[in-house]
Amino acid sequence: MIEVDKRDGQFLHRVIRQWQQEGRLSDAQAEDLQKSYSVRTNDWQTITLYIFIAAISCALMAFGSLVLDEKWIEVLRKKFSLTDGVIAFLFAGLTVFLCYQGWRRNKHQPAFSFNRELFWLLPILSTGVTVVYLGKSMDYLGGNYGIFWLLATVVYAAVALTLHSRLLWIATLLCLIPAYVKLTYYVTGDAPYFLGMNLPCRMALLGAVMTGAGWLMKRTAIFLPAKEITWGGGWLLFLLSGWLISIFGNCGTWQEWQALRQVHLLWWVAVFSAQCILTLLLGIRFKDDLLRDLGVVFLLLDLYTRYFEYLWDRTNKGLFFSILAVSFWWLGKRLEKYMNKRKGTPG
Repeated sequence: MIEVDKRDGQFLHRVIRQWQQEGRLSDAQAEDLQKSYSVRTNDWQTITLYIFIAAISCALMAFGSLVLDEKWIEVLRKKFSLTDGVIAFLFAGLTVFLCYQGWRRNKHQPAFSFNRELFWLLPILSTGVTVVYLGKSMDYLGGNYGIFWLLATVVYAAVALTLHSRLLWIATLLCLIPAYVKLTYYVTGDAPYFLGMNLPCRMALLGAVMTGAGWLMKRTAIFLPAKEITWGGGWLLFLLSGWLISIFGNCGTWQEWQALRQVHLLWWVAVFSAQCILTLLLGIRFKDDLLRDLGVVFLLLDLYTRYFEYLWDRTNKGLFFSILAVSFWWLGKRLEKYMNKRKGTPG
């Protein structure tokens, strides 16, 4: 008997059911095919994922305690008279060694495993230390921190695509965001606007670029998880930025936003609501579960935000949330009925 995951099992069930209804299979043949596979339970895989997430979190906290406060590095520096450049060189060598070890692991065990993926946290951290001390040795080129964030982004991207690491590619995208922000502030001399855009608008632009890059990457032979992570990360940043814009508009300072009347932000609210609905429809249209779920989550976030902005002091709280509960129950019922109809199961 073949073991398949839950999604593949649902697909096989729908196909066999469809062929049975079209008369391509008899009832006996359909029953035999349904018995020819079993759905693999993913409970242990999910638990393993949570355990490794906990391990990553603890490793990051340990790294912050041991490295970011620089105490033990300062002890080594004083004892051996090390300069910032030498420390950067030593950690660069450690990074190369760790990447080589990761490459050997991939070569002997090409199949994905959480255990092997967690190993890439070590070169991520060592690369970070390398770039920090390289920046210190050069006085960050007069305070241009964005260049060194960008350098770390390039290193992470090169290693991730060469050695096929999901964790390194996530680090690439996370590092790209502060690199972009720091560079835009450096170019403008820490002014609140860059090309007429405040910070949320700039982040929306970056999210749109990442989404476009993810779409283009899907048509290339690049490491598959990198495509999916870029696509999902781009949409997440794009929608999150849209939500912030719907609250702050294009205001550059806190004082400017405080002086602005809420009615002047209605245009941004309408744009963000349309953005959420369009994302939801695109997810349904192209059967993209990620887009569909993001559209629903941010549409809910939009509704709750608007309530706290405009209706908190004007409506009965119990009545408002009751209306929301009934509305979402009705929407869920309609969607469930629609999905059951597509699967050929009774509603």
